[in-house]
Amino acid sequence: MNLYWYGQNSIGLDSNGHSLAVDPLDLEKELKSAKAAEVVLLSRSQKIKIPAKTNSFVINNPGEYDIKGFFVLGFGDFAENIAYIIEAEGVKICYLTGLNKELSDVQLEALSEVDILAIDVGETSETNEVAAKIVNQVEPRMVVPIGYNAAGKPTTFLKEMGASEAETQNKLNIKKKDLPQEETKILLLNVTK
Repeated sequence: MNLYWYGQNSIGLDSNGHSLAVDPLDLEKELKSAKAAEVVLLSRSQKIKIPAKTNSFVINNPGEYDIKGFFVLGFGDFAENIAYIIEAEGVKICYLTGLNKELSDVQLEALSEVDILAIDVGETSETNEVAAKIVNQVEPRMVVPIGYNAAGKPTTFLKEMGASEAETQNKLNIKKKDLPQEETKILLLNVTK
């Protein structure tokens, strides 16, 4: 499975020949594209007009979904956003955005046993610090920061995590057997165009 960062809070996954996108930067264009992701997740529960000609299955509500090899759990009690756990090829990826405080016990329980956390670290020192605290609560095997200015690095987040020299890649190729076992690894992704 491959994980990509498209900038801002937009990520994509490819698994076993199928594709999933979370919060596409241009939703209308994504849904109309011939190369559109087969599954599209939106982190804000919103009324959207789905174009008549789209091959994408759109999820924008909490719930349980099993489609195209992706098992998706959406949780609606994360501020105004929906948190998602996406499982494919035995790997659990959690997608979190828009949080401005640490997780409650109920929220934390929903996110147990996450392998990879894609978290919105924001662009300020304060949001970077909150994101670092959330990572320490969740304790994933890997963290992919998103939601920051791609021209720079989320320096406060990296400092809080003790990872000032985080590795940068174009995509994350994920295999369950290759996930770190002992500590949380931070991986910065370049924006994929």
